[in-house]
Amino acid sequence: MNKIGVGYASVTPLEKKYVNEALDSDRLSPSRYVHQFERSFSAKHNKRYGVMCNSGTSAIHIALEALKEIDGWDEGTEVLVPALTFISSSNAVLHAGLKPVFVDVDPMTYNMDPRQIGQHITGKARCILPVHAFGLPCEMDLIAVIAQKNKLRIVEDCSDAHFALYKGRTVGSWGDLSAFSTYVAHTIMTGIGGIAITDGEHCAEILRSLIAHGRSCTCEVCTASDPNQVCRKRSDNEMDRRFLFERMGYSYRVGELEGALGCAQLERAGEIMSARRRNAGRLTELLSPLQDVLQLPIYGSDYGHTFMMYPILIKSGKFTRKELTDFLEMKNIETRPMFPLLNQPIYRKMYGDIEKHYPNAAMIARNGFYVGCHHGLDEEEMAYIAATVKDAVEGFMR
Repeated sequence: MNKIGVGYASVTPLEKKYVNEALDSDRLSPSRYVHQFERSFSAKHNKRYGVMCNSGTSAIHIALEALKEIDGWDEGTEVLVPALTFISSSNAVLHAGLKPVFVDVDPMTYNMDPRQIGQHITGKARCILPVHAFGLPCEMDLIAVIAQKNKLRIVEDCSDAHFALYKGRTVGSWGDLSAFSTYVAHTIMTGIGGIAITDGEHCAEILRSLIAHGRSCTCEVCTASDPNQVCRKRSDNEMDRRFLFERMGYSYRVGELEGALGCAQLERAGEIMSARRRNAGRLTELLSPLQDVLQLPIYGSDYGHTFMMYPILIKSGKFTRKELTDFLEMKNIETRPMFPLLNQPIYRKMYGDIEKHYPNAAMIARNGFYVGCHHGLDEEEMAYIAATVKDAVEGFMR
């Protein structure tokens, strides 16, 4: 069997058509495809504005920076983040000059446990950053109640969870702002990229400024993309607004090629999501005889899981994650650890040995991993993954 990866970049004739149209337009800086992607993506997640940038990490960063400016947060401001997530979530808090406060996760869903949030809220807390891990939404109704009661903002990290639903509402629609990744291995991909979405017009203007060095020119659609138009607003004072800078910003922009890929991917979203859910369901079906040994994805009917990947947690003490994942890798099945965070060398240097204070996150980081269930896999590959896992587990349990 050829290598079965955890991610997949699906490029069909539609993506190639749109990319070639962008190339033929002789304009590669942000123009109609980027704008179309922003409008369509944000609308599909029930927000008015979208700002495309170069990564999901950047999207979280600028979302926090925008709230920091709007609400006047200082550098002691605390943002609550899960103790188990990819390091970019909490790093974005640090890059925004804010303080991450970790909250343990639910051992079944791997998401921030709303029942543990209250004990971490101090007078410095201003925001909750829930992360929808692996495509499974957080319990956003409970988190929203906690946020409202304590006057906290919500920034959703939806990097893994495009189009996921919780109680009939899409992820991204619960927060003041929300951030998504469109990196090459994600469900909707643009090669590199991310997008921040919001309902606030002023907030969107700040986001546009932040991704472009802090410039003053923040129109939703820049007339510079049309050589036959001149922007009156841009020249309504002595200096062209494109060269006026109002805040410390960043070089986080993407171009038309990423926008073109994104527009094609959005047209194929239903097909992509259906295949991922189908493959995940098939894996669960095939691996169900091992449920006494392995924890498979657990979620109720209120959750519309989109399966960025397929997480597995080892419940038996008779073998280790390393033993099982080494076996799978040897059989050409790629695996990844389930987002160890607090034991990372840089965080141990910054915070010391704090992982012991978050027992669920520590247990999952020690015993959890994931394999692919993406839309590029077929029935034969799903059967091979399941059979290989079975062979390994049965051998370890003898």
